[in-house]
This record gives sequence, C-alpha cells and structure tokens, in this order.
Amino acid sequence: MNEMLRRLELKLIRWRLEVGRIKVDPEVRPAALSWLDGEIAALENENAACTG
Repeated sequence: MNEMLRRLELKLIRWRLEVGRIKVDPEVRPAALSWLDGEIAALENENAACTG
C-alpha cells in the first residue's frame, strides 16, 4: 500500500512539473522528469514482483 501511495505522489509531482505548477529551472526539468519516471517505474516493478 505504501508503494502505491508513493507512486501516486510521484505521479502528482510529475504532473505538476509538466503543467508548470512547480517552478524549476528549465535546464533541470528534463533530469527531474527522468528521475521521477525512473522512481515510478521502480515502484511499479516492485509492486508487480510482489503481486506476481
């Protein structure tokens, strides 16, 4: 359950970055989105391993 909440929290942060609700240096934005994508994917893989 914790992983699911964390994944949703990260997705919300990612969405806020995409739409400009979180101000970030344009040079840092791609790296931040990439990091968030990696964290979300890791949590999804961890969840799949637990349920699989």
